[in-house]
This record gives sequence, structure tokens and C-alpha cells, in this order.
Amino acid sequence: MFTTKNARRVTIVMDAALQSLMLDKISELGVRYYSIIKCHGQGHHAVTGDLYGGDGLLRVEIITSNDVGAKILDWIHAAQFAQLSQYALFAFADYVEVDERDQSFRGDR
Repeated sequence: MFTTKNARRVTIVMDAALQSLMLDKISELGVRYYSIIKCHGQGHHAVTGDLYGGDGLLRVEIITSNDVGAKILDWIHAAQFAQLSQYALFAFADYVEVDERDQSFRGDR
């Protein structure tokens, strides 16, 4: 039997044009591990890139500590209404449990 510990999963859906900026920012905030996949959808803003050239929406999933998850959401909320308001961008978070033996997740740096 294994034991678990609580973690925060932050999911970001964003215009692919924001990839470099977002990865730099989440790294600065303390994220070490994430996954990115291409996705499709519809929201308030159109995608700025060339949909036929491979640009579109990206979904970033991050498993991190509660503190780092809160920092990410705070930054995205501020960015949505300021410098990034013209881009497709939203985020949400939920709680997950990770196996305590998992060496890839150790919370904050």
C-alpha cells in the first residue's frame, strides 16, 4: 500500500504565441515539471497564430505545491487583464494526490 500527499494541479490553456513567455514565468515562480499538449477550443479571444501552420492553443499542466499554484494563478489573473488581454488565456486549479515515493514531485524549489 502507498501513501499520498496533497498537491495542486494548475491547468493553463493559452494561445501558442505565449509559450515562451509562460514557460519563463512559471519557471521563475518555482515550477520544475510540466507537460504541454496542443488543444482546440473556443473562448472570448481568437487565437493570434496561424491555425493551419500549427499555431493554436496549448494546454499546460503543472503539478506543484499550493503556494506555487497560487502564485501562478495570481500572475495569470493579473496578466489576463493587463499586458496579455488580447490573447486566449485562462487557468484553473484543482487538488490532486501524489504518491509520496514519487521523486519528480517535491513541491517548491
